[in-house]
Amino acid sequence: MNCIIIDDEPAAIDVLKFHLSSIPFIDLEKTFRDPLDALEHLQKHTVDVIFLDINMPKLSGISFPKFLQNPPLIIFTTAYSEYALESYELKAVDYLLKPIEFNRLLQAVIKAQQLLEKKGSIKTSSTEISNDVGQQTIFIKSGSEFHQLYVQDIKYVESDGNYVTFHTSKGPVLARYKISEVLEILPKEIFIRIHRSYIVALKHIETVKKHCVVIAAKEIPISSNYREGFLAIIREISKKRGAKSKGE
Repeated sequence: MNCIIIDDEPAAIDVLKFHLSSIPFIDLEKTFRDPLDALEHLQKHTVDVIFLDINMPKLSGISFPKFLQNPPLIIFTTAYSEYALESYELKAVDYLLKPIEFNRLLQAVIKAQQLLEKKGSIKTSSTEISNDVGQQTIFIKSGSEFHQLYVQDIKYVESDGNYVTFHTSKGPVLARYKISEVLEILPKEIFIRIHRSYIVALKHIETVKKHCVVIAAKEIPISSNYREGFLAIIREISKKRGAKSKGE
């Protein structure tokens, strides 16, 4: 599920970017401070969700969707509660009051994901582990060599400064990457960041404890910044798998 942010306040954009980076099933494509630039972008590109500020110069968030032929799902973000009624008349997914808390943002994102699934806009649930994705490979540069790794073999990634270690079923591979760069090349539907230094593969998690997960007998810490988002994903996967079991 991809999205853009439209907000004339840089600080508000930074808060949303920080929170969204903890949610693995949504991909932030671009941010805009000028709604007219965003309109031009949307003439050429399709997105699933817009995080849209209401009070902006040139064009208000309430008026913005009226200029789109097929508007994406909209989540309004504003410091003013008086626009709530108008936003629901526009059939917005949600209405988030600034300062935006992670819990409320996650609720809105999950609601948007469920709406897209009902419409058939996305073929599979991003919180389900796809067998097809596991057949993908990525090339990792380690020293002067390139290693081709099967995505399904990567158990977790551990960061140490400007270096990361890909812990795989066939052994570790050390490479010079920042963890933020690794996040960009791994499929978001099966990998999740749970700590500033760790990305884990959902399919390889053996146990989820209060402050860590266990993969291949190793306890990997869950930091407070990522705990809520991670546990929400785990609960969502459990709920969907439980529903499938009942239906069988």
